Amino acid sequence: MRKAWVITANILIILLVIGFVIAYAGKHNRDYVASRVKAFEDRTYAEEQITANYLRGQQQLCDSWAAYIRTHRLTMDEAVSFVRGSLSQTGVTAAILYADTPDMNGLSASPKNGTEDDYAVSYRQINLFPEDGIGADLPEGRISMTRAYTNPINGIQSIAFYDSVTLTEDGGERQALLLQIVPISLLEEQWIFPKEEYQNAEVSLIDAEGNYIIRSKSFKNTNFYEFYKSYNATDLAGIEALKNAVTSSTGSVMLRNSKNQECLIAHTPMQDSDGWSILAYLRADDLGTGAVDWLLIGVVTAALLLLLIVDSAVMLNFNNRLRAAVKEAESANRAKTDFLSTMSHDIRTPMNAIIGLTAIGEKNLDDRDSVKDCFRKIGMAGNHLLTLINDILDISKVESGRLTLNAADFSIVETAENLVNLSQPMVKEKNIEFSFRVSGIEQEWLFADQLRLNQIYINLLSNAVKYTEPGGSVSVTLSEEPAEDGAVLLTYVVADTGMGMTPEFMEKMYQPFSRQTDSRVNTIQGTGLGLAITKQMVELMDGSIDCESEPGKGTTFTVRLKLPAAKRRPAEMALPDADVLVVDDDEVLCETAVDTLHSLGARADSASCAEEALEKILERHREGRDWSAIILDWKMPGMDGAALARRIRQEIGDGVPILLVSAYDWSDIEEEAKNAGVNGFVSKPLFRSTLYRKLNELLGREQDVQTEEDSNSDLAGMKILVAEDNDINWEIISMLMQMNGIECDRAENGQLAVDRIREAPADRYDLVFMDIQMPVMNGLDATKAIRALPVGHAKTIPIIAMTADAFSENVAECLDAGMNGHIAKPIDINIVLKEIRKIKEEKQQ
Repeated sequence: MRKAWVITANILIILLVIGFVIAYAGKHNRDYVASRVKAFEDRTYAEEQITANYLRGQQQLCDSWAAYIRTHRLTMDEAVSFVRGSLSQTGVTAAILYADTPDMNGLSASPKNGTEDDYAVSYRQINLFPEDGIGADLPEGRISMTRAYTNPINGIQSIAFYDSVTLTEDGGERQALLLQIVPISLLEEQWIFPKEEYQNAEVSLIDAEGNYIIRSKSFKNTNFYEFYKSYNATDLAGIEALKNAVTSSTGSVMLRNSKNQECLIAHTPMQDSDGWSILAYLRADDLGTGAVDWLLIGVVTAALLLLLIVDSAVMLNFNNRLRAAVKEAESANRAKTDFLSTMSHDIRTPMNAIIGLTAIGEKNLDDRDSVKDCFRKIGMAGNHLLTLINDILDISKVESGRLTLNAADFSIVETAENLVNLSQPMVKEKNIEFSFRVSGIEQEWLFADQLRLNQIYINLLSNAVKYTEPGGSVSVTLSEEPAEDGAVLLTYVVADTGMGMTPEFMEKMYQPFSRQTDSRVNTIQGTGLGLAITKQMVELMDGSIDCESEPGKGTTFTVRLKLPAAKRRPAEMALPDADVLVVDDDEVLCETAVDTLHSLGARADSASCAEEALEKILERHREGRDWSAIILDWKMPGMDGAALARRIRQEIGDGVPILLVSAYDWSDIEEEAKNAGVNGFVSKPLFRSTLYRKLNELLGREQDVQTEEDSNSDLAGMKILVAEDNDINWEIISMLMQMNGIECDRAENGQLAVDRIREAPADRYDLVFMDIQMPVMNGLDATKAIRALPVGHAKTIPIIAMTADAFSENVAECLDAGMNGHIAKPIDINIVLKEIRKIKEEKQQ
């Protein structure tokens, strides 16, 4: 019932609008026609002015010739010769006719067509002049002009301007008429209507009785009023009224032409004439009456009908969406329940490992290896738990738009090594073939948010490992290309032979909590947040992420990021006079390793298998040119790296150092490798700096090639105040600092921290680590109080937040309170030491 009322109301509104549009269009059409008619009348009046000026000019020229002839009392021949010499307008000619005889004959200034000397002319048959003749004195200031006629000299439609003259002949005088003959085409050239407005306009000239002096093609009959009477219903009174209007004022009239078409006739009287009038003709169709308005009506009507249809469709769609929203809400509730269930399971799993391994460690305190193994596994479980928590925090930031970037200099080498280290336990557990290649890495130090970059890379790699079944393979390729403005284009490709994804799932795989529906997936831990977070982080860094996948065959993810190079200059690295052999069945790795060695100044060659390598090694040994170093891959078909190392030692002894390269954990293969004669190990992927350091160590050229950050001895002796109310947290941070030679004092709350800074000498503390949530006074208020102390060092001492409040607004609050930085709990000792070193370097500058 309600739907019927809505439709009825819509129809009534449409009818009202259509009625209004029709009424408006009618008025608009009338106004439009009136304006067009007025414009046509004005244009006709302008044409009259142009015509009058032209005719007046021609008449004045004719009168000047006549005055000259009369003044100088010329004979016929002399007068014709004078006029012939005075002609200057193209197409204009002249004639002189005797006016005192009915023959109206005389001489032309131009010979007849087809002759050279026949100038005789007669106007008797043309009937241009009154039968009783023309007087000797014509009125001055008036236009004396004939109607249009065919010039007997050249056959051209013309008009003639005339004046009376007196000729001398045989000692006496004769009356004559001087004619200046102008082709009609010259007059018509003066009648120019704008083509864009009046494309088919025509102009005619009539005398006081309506006879055509000049007639355009659309005017019929010999008289305009006869034309009007022939094709329009009228009477004598109507004709008389039209005549009065035409001869007395500027105006217009609508009438029908010989084709029964409606046309507009605009009229205006001619100045300085005997009742002549200008008539301008235009078909009503060319006036453009109403076409635009009817189009408007049609468009509006169609639009309103479309509105009715759309309105009905929207109502139907609204109802469907309402039903879909109800289903979506129910689905969201189920998703929430499933998510909480999954998170409960995923959080309890590492917690169970932490609690269980702690109990095992307590029972085996005397077994150092067992306790060490428990600690290692507890650390892995803790990192996994931290990843879950970070995923939940990050997805909340993503959904609220608060995810931010904190760019700093970082090493892409460190990022790659971290990827390998994190993936090794699961790779080993699932017996997955794992490879990591790098290509074209020239800029090892970049400027970006390393934490977010690590999350992107780790999420994709961990997914590849998780969803690849035992015995499968996972490959990672990291390549670099130069970009403009000193930046690089970093391309990260992760390919696996796992279960793959369906096209349906790929459409929604970046939505939070999305996981492939598969019995195998249900057995794998995960929140369904990794890809959603990865996608958002890639877009936040102005990069791109692409995916190719096929169920049962595997998946390939490609991430491209344009990152600025760090401003720091890398240390000079060179390996002159070194001959290095690279042995690996991976042709790409061999090629990139050889290119890298060449860039370091070393001479390098490669072998794709153990047999080829032995041949090259033995050949050079026989020549007394042993290789400076040999780089072996651990996993090779046929003879593996360990077997090849043993064979090399058997053949040439221990003189040539052997460097083992692998993507696997060194601790798993260390004993076997050393027993085989291997001197050192480097983890894949092979970066320029890592190859340089390891080869320098093996060749004994540098005893210590570690970077400054690899050793923390430079931090010994620094003094830190730690504001921390939690005893366990204090114990952890103090022990970690003491292990690196750093002294720590504790303040159990914010007020104590303020008191310590007030009372301490200026050089007592190098920095302050400040917890935020503390009793008595929180960290934010404590920082503000310290900055307000009337002691000089309180204004400048670095204060670093060390808190579990890790959202971007928490960081902003800390900086606004006067802090210098922020470190999130649980703390990463490497990040803490890096921050301490940064502060020390700033103080030394």
